[in-house]
Amino acid sequence: MRYLIIGNSAAGVAAARAIRQADPAGEITMVGDEPYPFYARVLTSYYLGGLVPRDRLWLVDREWYRRQRIQLLTGRRATGLNTGACRVTFDDGTELAYDRLLIATGASPQGVDFPGAGLAGVFTLRTIDDAAAIGKFARPGGRAVVIGGGLVGLKAAEGLHARGLKVRLVVSSGRLLSQAMDDSGAELVRRAMAAAGFTIHLREDVVALEGRERVMAAVLRSGATVPVDVAVVGKGVRPNVDFLSGSGVVVNRGVVVDDYLSSGIPGVYAAGDVAEAYDRAWQKPRLNAIWGNAVEQGRLAGLNMAGHHTPYRGGIGQNSLVVHGLGVISGGIVNPPGEGYEVITRLDEKRSLYRKIVLQGRRLVGMVSVGPPNGAGSFQALIGREVKEKYIASFLDGSFTWAMVGR
Repeated sequence: MRYLIIGNSAAGVAAARAIRQADPAGEITMVGDEPYPFYARVLTSYYLGGLVPRDRLWLVDREWYRRQRIQLLTGRRATGLNTGACRVTFDDGTELAYDRLLIATGASPQGVDFPGAGLAGVFTLRTIDDAAAIGKFARPGGRAVVIGGGLVGLKAAEGLHARGLKVRLVVSSGRLLSQAMDDSGAELVRRAMAAAGFTIHLREDVVALEGRERVMAAVLRSGATVPVDVAVVGKGVRPNVDFLSGSGVVVNRGVVVDDYLSSGIPGVYAAGDVAEAYDRAWQKPRLNAIWGNAVEQGRLAGLNMAGHHTPYRGGIGQNSLVVHGLGVISGGIVNPPGEGYEVITRLDEKRSLYRKIVLQGRRLVGMVSVGPPNGAGSFQALIGREVKEKYIASFLDGSFTWAMVGR
């Protein structure tokens, strides 16, 4: 059996591990668009900030692929898929055949289209090379602007701040983390960042960047011009699906997959940031570009490619970060889209503590925790399940533990 995995990050490597365990004799080829073995992409902002050294980013080395009898091809990007002929074309002109294919191509940062976006000193932050390139412009005492207030933007801002820069966030929405927080939780995050020295503009946009050979200033929609030494665009990500045009693979925002991570085309699977898989909070397929979801989807896709019939029970959208000592955890449906939901909140502004629960009947579908994280991670794991009143009360007062479940 010839297994071809396009993508050499969390989903792809998890799939390769599962395939090799299930099929010791199968031929596995992995193709990555970066020149490196598998590394912890989730730590790139910490690498940028000097909090994690480069040599601690690697999760496996090239010897691991050799021991697992995996052929690793790096620095290649898929440009086309012929599902009839079972072949994938790459940007260097090569073609690879497969019997089973995993699309684990991940996602790429959303770009911006305004004057000056192509100046030197303007970056996105996704890869180890992005972090290294930003580091050449990000001198301690310099001035940075981060465009976007989502998880990517905040992590970039934290990395730049840790590096000793004065950081300004420009956010088009009325709150930070608009997809992961509500107004009350986001306001606590904003206060913590402002107290730490960040300058934050809400309901504002960068409309142009100015400079000669490199960026020197940002022009805001309000008309203000602010000095800039380095700019990072953190406007979210989009799945890498362009190469699937004309292939017959169904793409909505990402590749639509069934409960077994199959695309519906025989032998073609998808997992990770590129896959629209079942979300147990929304109870329908959604994109959840989360490392943990990618690992689990990749593992199960690998098993199913190797002949097992193991369903994916679903993931959730979730976020977890620390903003200058303030823990932020959220998951599932944070801002209900309409009627049929019950929302329970508790806010203690003096303690910078906020908790929120979203219920649909007795089923937990969303949660937010800002402040001390006591029990929040365990409570998040209950999303999609019916919860007892005592679980709700203990989460709100910070005493919930997983040991309570089932009692």
